[in-house]
Amino acid sequence: MTRCPTCHRAHRRTHDQNARYWLIVHAVADKLTPQGVSYTPETWHTYFKQRFIGADDVRLPNGKVITQPKSSAELDKHEFAEYMTAVESWAGEHDVWLADIAEAA
Repeated sequence: MTRCPTCHRAHRRTHDQNARYWLIVHAVADKLTPQGVSYTPETWHTYFKQRFIGADDVRLPNGKVITQPKSSAELDKHEFAEYMTAVESWAGEHDVWLADIAEAA
């Protein structure tokens, strides 16, 4: 795994990884309507983060506690690749494929 020469932090996801991920998320949003309801790609992104990365309970200043999905932006290249594999596998189980995008174009 390559790391930043200055801070030694693992490199974040690549632009190609990010582009492919959003193609998958858009394909899911375009094709799936659970219980007849359409959801935006951003909503699916939130769902996938919660499902595959996890979530934390956050206490707000008013005392309420909300569950907030962890950020995919914090994943390094390898972790993001594993996340994408999980999302793409889930999409395939729901009959959504990247080929669907090429056919629609």
